[in-house]
Amino acid sequence: MLRAIAYGESHLIVTLLTPAGRVVALARGAKKPQSRLRASTQLLTRGLYSITQHSGMGTLGQAEVLETYRSLRESLELAAYAAYFCELAAAAAEDRPHGSVALYQQFSGTLHRLRAGQDIPQIVARVWETKVLRMVGASPNWQLCVRCGEPLSEVADYRSKAGGFLCAQCVVQADSNGRTPDFSLLVPTALAQVLTRFAETPWERLGEIRLKSENLNRLDQILRIQLTDYAGIVLRSRRFLDQLDELSKGVNTSAGEIDQRHDEAGSHQV
Repeated sequence: MLRAIAYGESHLIVTLLTPAGRVVALARGAKKPQSRLRASTQLLTRGLYSITQHSGMGTLGQAEVLETYRSLRESLELAAYAAYFCELAAAAAEDRPHGSVALYQQFSGTLHRLRAGQDIPQIVARVWETKVLRMVGASPNWQLCVRCGEPLSEVADYRSKAGGFLCAQCVVQADSNGRTPDFSLLVPTALAQVLTRFAETPWERLGEIRLKSENLNRLDQILRIQLTDYAGIVLRSRRFLDQLDELSKGVNTSAGEIDQRHDEAGSHQV
C-alpha cells in the first residue's frame, strides 16, 4: 500500500504497488472502524487484494493482510522515511500492466532494509534514490564524464546543468564558455563508484554501508538535483524529512554540548 486518500466521509482511494505495476482503487467504507478493509488499507501494508474493474477506477472488494511493517509506523523518523519511499515508488511506477517486477522487488527490499536498522535511514534513502533514478532513466553512468565519456580522474566535478560528473578537461571547457556557472560540487571518484554500486547492486548483496557525514551530504545534494531536474520528481514528504533532519541535528548538537560540559566539569573534579 503506497497511498490512501480520503474520499467522502467513509471511503478511501488507495494506490497499490504490484509486480505488474501501480493500481488505484476505491475502498468503500474503509474509514469506518468496523470495516473489514480498514487494516488492509493502512500505509505500508502488504497483502492480497481483490479488485473489480470494468471501466475507470476499480473497486477494492476483499483483502488479506500478509505483512504490516508495524515497527516502521511506530517510529516518527522511520514512518517519515517510509512515507517518502512510498511516494518515490508511486512516482516511479507505471500503471498496471506496464509495471516493473524489478521496481516492486527493490521497493520491498528497501522497506526490509529500513526495518532491519542495519543502516541509518539517511543511507537507505540515498540507495533507494539511486535505484529509482536508474529505473526511470534519469541516472548517468556515474563513473564516466557525461560529456566526453572518458573515465574520471581522482576527483570528479558534479555539474547540475550536465546532470552528472565532468572530467578535468571538460570542466575547463565548461568554465571557459562565459555562461552563467551552474551548481558545482567536487567529490572523490570513490563516491562515484559508491553511486554505481548503490544503483546496480541488489539489496541482498549490499553489506553494511558506512559513509562519512560529508560524503553523505554530498550524495544528498547530487541525488536531490537529479530527482528534481532530471526525473521531474518533487515530493512533499521530502520537505518534511528535511525539517525532521534539521530538528534531529539540533537535538544532537544540544546533547553534544551537554556531554562536553559534563566532561569539562568532571575534569575539574579530578
